Amino acid sequence: MGQISILVFVILLATASIHVLWGFGGTWPLRTKQELINAVVGAKGMTRMPGKFLTLLVAVGIAAAGVFALWGGGVVDLPLPSWMRIASLAVLAAIFLLRGVASYLPFGPIGDTVEPFRTLNMRYYGPLILAIGVGYLSLLLSILWA
Repeated sequence: MGQISILVFVILLATASIHVLWGFGGTWPLRTKQELINAVVGAKGMTRMPGKFLTLLVAVGIAAAGVFALWGGGVVDLPLPSWMRIASLAVLAAIFLLRGVASYLPFGPIGDTVEPFRTLNMRYYGPLILAIGVGYLSLLLSILWA
């Protein structure tokens, strides 16, 4: 399970790092802020990226989720009760699996988006998020079945 937790951590750390870049005004991998908004937020009529504080808060949350994957896989030890490890893995599995499934629903907050977000979400974001959710689920099940 260590390899799964490390893989989830690396993906989430990279994602958090990109959010930090965006929080400080970067537009990578695109050229303009509007291109970035349309590709990563996808909300109709949106002309500004979310604020610095919110974007950095999201980055911290994503990085923390990665640390919980390491804890779930036994790679690191956190000074928290063991029931929290099970609870955190269950919550993170649910969050990522639900968000991943939402990528393919024609309704809800992700169902009414602009291009290229809609296509990127169905081809790349959704499958990656589902894979992360399966990673958390496998970590959870490995603990419950141990």
